[in-house]
Formats: sequence, structure tokens, C-alpha cells
Amino acid sequence: MSTSYSQDDLTGLTLRFADHIANLRFEDLPESVVNKAKLILRDGMGNQIAASAIGEPAIRMVDLVREWGGAPQATVIGFGFKVPLPHAAMCNAMMGHGVELDDAHGSGLIKAGSVLVPTANAIAEFRGIPGKEVITALVAGYELAIRVAKAINPGHRSRGYHTTGTVSCLGAAAMGARLLGCNAEQIAWAIGLAGMQSAGIQSYLDDPCIAKPFSPGKSAFNGTIAAVMASRGFSGPKKVLESREGFFNAFTDSVRVADLLDGLGSEYAIMEVGFKPHAACRYAHGPIDLAQDLYWKHGVRVGDVETVTVHMSTMAIRQASKPKVTNLNAAMGSTQFGVALALETGANGLRDYWSGYENRNIHDVASSKVTLVAEEEFGLTGRQAIVEIDTKDGRHLQLRSEEPRGEPNNPLTEVELERKFKGLASMVMKDSAAVDSISRRIMALESETNAGVLPSLSVAVDGKPVLLAA
Repeated sequence: MSTSYSQDDLTGLTLRFADHIANLRFEDLPESVVNKAKLILRDGMGNQIAASAIGEPAIRMVDLVREWGGAPQATVIGFGFKVPLPHAAMCNAMMGHGVELDDAHGSGLIKAGSVLVPTANAIAEFRGIPGKEVITALVAGYELAIRVAKAINPGHRSRGYHTTGTVSCLGAAAMGARLLGCNAEQIAWAIGLAGMQSAGIQSYLDDPCIAKPFSPGKSAFNGTIAAVMASRGFSGPKKVLESREGFFNAFTDSVRVADLLDGLGSEYAIMEVGFKPHAACRYAHGPIDLAQDLYWKHGVRVGDVETVTVHMSTMAIRQASKPKVTNLNAAMGSTQFGVALALETGANGLRDYWSGYENRNIHDVASSKVTLVAEEEFGLTGRQAIVEIDTKDGRHLQLRSEEPRGEPNNPLTEVELERKFKGLASMVMKDSAAVDSISRRIMALESETNAGVLPSLSVAVDGKPVLLAA
């Protein structure tokens, strides 16, 4: 139940969050919260490992930071060489977002894990931080990032901003500052310094390119720099969220204060985060779920299809309508391509997109037979979906979903999440025993005296990530 708040309740908000983050203790976290943090960490690392072989934007950035060099402070996942903290966080965040499998929050329109997980890993490796502290800091980072994202959306997104870029850096900075031993005031400085760098627009949706993962990459870079600066005594604005010249006034027309404050200290925003089963934009997942059901339960094949009509919310279409795609990253962001792929193969995993992108028939069906229609009932940002198919033999089939698989109310099982991680990691790492070991160690992270060893374990043979044969 929401409490009644006024704008006056925003006074001192940045410092309140900083104080909460500084004083959060592992011993106070419920077991379910600890487990969720570990699942998110493992999920994020699986995405990074897989993307080290096929995430073109991230690989291009890796080449750049290798050329730039610098202090060997943190590992570039998959490749194994070390670079300065912000560069490692940036490359690994681009990998984390580069295969469209990162965790997501519905109403917040944010994929915080692609930013927070690589930032946490980089700093943990640099400082040799125990697993319990990494878990606690990750929970704290999510608390800030998710609450701010919920409070400002959908207005923030409607302006064209990419919340994963603009907001995740705040959580990364706060989390990173805590991992670096900062007190509450310094954590507030870090949030302030990150807020001053906050950036990210979604113009890549209107112009085919490979730029999308750069947004979370730069968010991790900015959050990491902010944390390090604050830990070295570089003060930042301690009212960055709520002040006249602050984040809220700059980035949105309205703030729902209840989303910021309800349950702070007793409820954990990380529990609202969902996981992706498909390598696709989250808004495409509902239609893909239904298309897979049509394939497996109703025997529909792409060759049977006359027309496909997909009913989605207005924002879902704005975010994930790409009837024609010119690169793999765009294909993973396309509802039309994802539905056509599901009807062709019955699957939408990373390998399926990788091979399906070369299938001309899937492109043709996506561009000529799959139509997206805005459904007024679903509102601006709803994740419901209806898929209607008319077949060449005269059948008409219609299926509906209320929310995609992987959401907290429609969850993936822990067995499915373990299978997802191992499947992704095994695309790059040959040694299945090493993959199993990483999974086990992450899921027992509280017993690790130095959680910073994990990135160095996630390296391809000879530091040369390639996509291995299935």
C-alpha cells in the first residue's frame, strides 16, 4: 500500500539513499534477496562471456581499450587482459547488454544488471573484496537504480532517454563507492558525480547501427569513475537528485515520490527484477512466447503463415518495431524478426539468432507478413501481447499473454537460469568443468573471501573468444 507523500519529502533524498546504502548489512538481508543477487550476478556474467565472442560493439571497444593500455586493474571478460577500472567496467557492460539477455525491470524500463554487475566485478577484483560485501553492495545499487527508474518513468523514456544509461550509473556509483569503503557522505558525492554525467538517448532505434550497448557501457564507466573520485575525496553535489538544478528537474516532468520511498529499508527493489529467456528486447518477449507456443503446441510453421498480427502497447511498438534489420543487434531488438524466428525454429536463444540472421526467409517473413498493432487496452507501456495468425489453409489462431516469461510473477526456475548461464558460457569456454565451477562459486558467493577472482576465471582459451560449435 502506497503512503501519501508530497514534494517536500524529496528534501535530502540523495543523502537518505546514501545513508541507507552505507548502513545496509549482509546479516540483515533475507535469504531470498541474497539468492536473487547471486542469480543476477551469474546471469550477467553469462551474458558477458557469450558476448565476448559475438558482441560486435563490445569487441570493437575491447580493441580500443587494448590499444589505449593503462594500469592493469581489472579483467576484460573473455579476453583475460587487464585495463584500468573504468575501461574494464565499460567493456564488460557493453558485453552484458550486447546479447539482449540482461535482466530487466518492467515499470522502471531499466536493465540495471548490465551496468551494476560488471562495475561490481571490476571493483571487487581491484580491491579483493569478500563475497558478502559484493552481494550487499549489489543489492544496495539496485535499490537506488530501480527506485529512481520507477519514479521517473514512463515520462523519462517518452522523452527519448535510455534509462539503463541515464539511471544505472547512479546505482553503479553508489554501489562502487560502498565497495571502495566510502562513508555516507562520500556515497552521496559519488551519486552526485554520476548524476552530473548521466546520459543516454535511444536515437539508435531510428537509425540502424551498433551503438545501443555503448549506453550501458558508458554508464558503467561513469559510475565507476564517480565512485573512485568520491573515494579519493572529490566532493560531488549531495542534492543531485532533488535540487532545483538536479536530476529530476533535468530528466522528467514528474516524480512519483512513493516509488522512491515506499518500503525503503524493509522491501528490496532487486526482487522486482525479471530474467530473460530469449535473446531479444524485453518488449518482444510476450509475442515471442506466444509464437513459440504456436510452434510447439499448435504445430504452426513459418511456411504455413499467411499473416501474423501482433497486438502490443504503444511503447512496445516504439521500442521493438523493426520490420527490416541490417545487423544482428537490430535483429535481437525486433519483434517482427523474433516472431518469425520462433515460427521458423521454435527457439529464440542466442545461437538461434546467430544462425537465423543468415536465413533470408526469416527476414522476408518479418518484413512482409508480421504486422504490429497498438492495442489501446494495454496502455502506454504494458507488456501484454496478443498474436493472431491466419494460415494458408484457412485457420485463424489467437493467443494472449499478460506478461512475458521470466517476470517475478511468471518466473524462470532456478534450473532454467542455471541452464541459461551454462549454455551461454559454454558458447565460449571449452572446459565444462570450469563453467560448472564458476556457477557453483557464484551461487556460494557469500563464502568467497575474495569475490574478485571471478572475472579472471571467465576467460576463453588463450584469451581469444570465439563462438564454439554447438
